Amino acid sequence: MQSRNSHEELLELLGGSTTPTSDQLKDLISSLDSHKVLAKVFLLEGVPYVFAQSSMKYVIFREQIAERFNVGSQDVCIVGSAKLGFSPSAHHYGTPFSETSDVDVVIISDTLFYHGSKALFSSLNLIGPSINTIRPFVYDSGKPVGGAAPVVALKDWKLFKEATRNFVYENFNPGVLPATDQLRKDIFNKISSTAGLFLALEPKVFVSKIRCRIFRNWKSAEEYYSNSLREAKDFFLHQQPPEEEIDDTEQVEPQSVSPTTGT
Repeated sequence: MQSRNSHEELLELLGGSTTPTSDQLKDLISSLDSHKVLAKVFLLEGVPYVFAQSSMKYVIFREQIAERFNVGSQDVCIVGSAKLGFSPSAHHYGTPFSETSDVDVVIISDTLFYHGSKALFSSLNLIGPSINTIRPFVYDSGKPVGGAAPVVALKDWKLFKEATRNFVYENFNPGVLPATDQLRKDIFNKISSTAGLFLALEPKVFVSKIRCRIFRNWKSAEEYYSNSLREAKDFFLHQQPPEEEIDDTEQVEPQSVSPTTGT
């Protein structure tokens, strides 16, 4: 069991400017009930690991991304392993930032969140079966109507659940859009165009990929990342891994609907 002195030392990290080690952060995640402060202090604020030697270069990087997405530079930040120097994800916790690591960027934009969400649900609305196709198979007085009912492919159902969950928690993952969607292409082009700038600012840091997630506001971002820390705590204490999310480089395409024999 953690000693009182050790616990107090870890809590002191919350008020300081020192980035915790993976073991120190793990102890904090495991011992605290509320993770919003941890998410805010260690994931969303401060100079990230990849720009630790020059905070001014981080300012330039944020300004360049902000200009591309028409937001303020204060509404851009780096999270994940590029922020801490190791992964805070329950799936890969403690894995050091390396040449194969991604640079994850948070963008706060109410406008882009709603624009992206509308585009996403518009694309999902085109996936069959349609409401009119399903309606004859809705139960009436406890008895099924019609013959063989259509079913939704599991990959399509995952898309629906992913999109719904993200909207409820007020964030938008452009990777959930179809690969042919123009908004997805625009977002990917804008964020990937910063890779050259990143290398110019930090030539010693190799960038595998720069990707982004859009949040409606900072409160949404804090809740999202505090939830990811709660999932990490569950994994540490109970070995319960969280659900994997769709990666933003996957080419997500709806599957065709296959009929099945109704009963």
